[in-house]
Amino acid sequence: MLRACVAFVALVGFVATASAADPDPKSLVVPPEDLSKARELVQKLGSESYTDRETAERGLMEMGRAARAVLLDAVNLDADPEVRARASRLLPKANALEMKARLDTFLADTDSKYEHDLPGWNRLRGVVRGEWKIMGWTFRARTDAATDKAARELFIEFFQAPGGRVLMTAVDGPAGDLANLVSTRKQELYNMRFGRPTGGPARQATVGEVAAVMFADALSGGKGAARTNTFATVLSTSGFTQASQGTDGRAVAMRALLSAWIDTRTDPYEMYSAMTMATNAQNDAAAGRLAVRLLGAAGGPALYRGYAFTTLIRIGSKDHLPAIEKLIGDEAMVTRMAINGKVQTITVGDLALAAAALLTGQKLDTYHIEDRLKGSASTVTSYNRYSIPEDKRKEAAAKWKEWREKNP
Repeated sequence: MLRACVAFVALVGFVATASAADPDPKSLVVPPEDLSKARELVQKLGSESYTDRETAERGLMEMGRAARAVLLDAVNLDADPEVRARASRLLPKANALEMKARLDTFLADTDSKYEHDLPGWNRLRGVVRGEWKIMGWTFRARTDAATDKAARELFIEFFQAPGGRVLMTAVDGPAGDLANLVSTRKQELYNMRFGRPTGGPARQATVGEVAAVMFADALSGGKGAARTNTFATVLSTSGFTQASQGTDGRAVAMRALLSAWIDTRTDPYEMYSAMTMATNAQNDAAAGRLAVRLLGAAGGPALYRGYAFTTLIRIGSKDHLPAIEKLIGDEAMVTRMAINGKVQTITVGDLALAAAALLTGQKLDTYHIEDRLKGSASTVTSYNRYSIPEDKRKEAAAKWKEWREKNP
């Protein structure tokens, strides 16, 4: 399916102006008489006469997108292998013409009066609007015209960006196929930055190229794709962080896209890079959510979990307290070090309880939390600064539970 998707998109030409197109998608409905004609021609693709088969194939080719639905049925349902083979040859061009017509209609709808059926459009608009669903209801954080206009412009930019059409066409397909496309595109952007492997001129990826990858990456969730740490380098030099700052519609759209990408990171290495980017973009809400997940993520280096801890303290928001509390008592080791002449393990639960106490303004001693720098003038918040003796952890967790019951 992946090769078919790429082949299909390769035939699609993006039209920069479509002033002559009708902005109403209903104008794209194929008349019944054209569908009947296409069905008659498809039946002749299996004729005993070679001349009839060739004539029918030329007729279907001339019909263009009007024959697309019938060709699709023939490819998937017709029992005659000759019909399926000839329909398969015709379908890619019909698909391309269908996509071109939809794009032209979308571009002509400059006032966004109509709903359009384009791959990735509704999902991108949902991300920019900040949509979420609960019990069948859809809620939106942003519904103003400026937000929708920014989403529309971003969608067009994605289709114009090199590699963007391939990704956008695949976003509604299987997550595994999309993840593989994303992984490949990430590596391509990294190679491009250094002129590899051809040795040709190097160039930086544009904001549009990077944003298209991030959008597709957020939808795929990285499922089935190989780890690609090199994308962090592309991100840091693309100008995306700067583009996500500001108050105009484009900046708002970029921030929403950044948040969606950050919230779908699951690999500790990529989570670490994403949190750095969120911090640089001053997106503390997304950084805080990710910091909680990274603190409890299995397999991440101690440094990464430490960064998550210090990020939570820096942000100082109690919004993440419920999620932090769930990690209290977690015995996963973060690091081992000598404390007061004794080798001691610092656990995820230690850091979670220390963070909870600091965020609520309580005394660390209440929970048997030892501060290595207590009494010094240092203001450094480090993940190896705080620890709880092993024999005091259960008591400390019980004390927190008691405090929470009194302070719901």
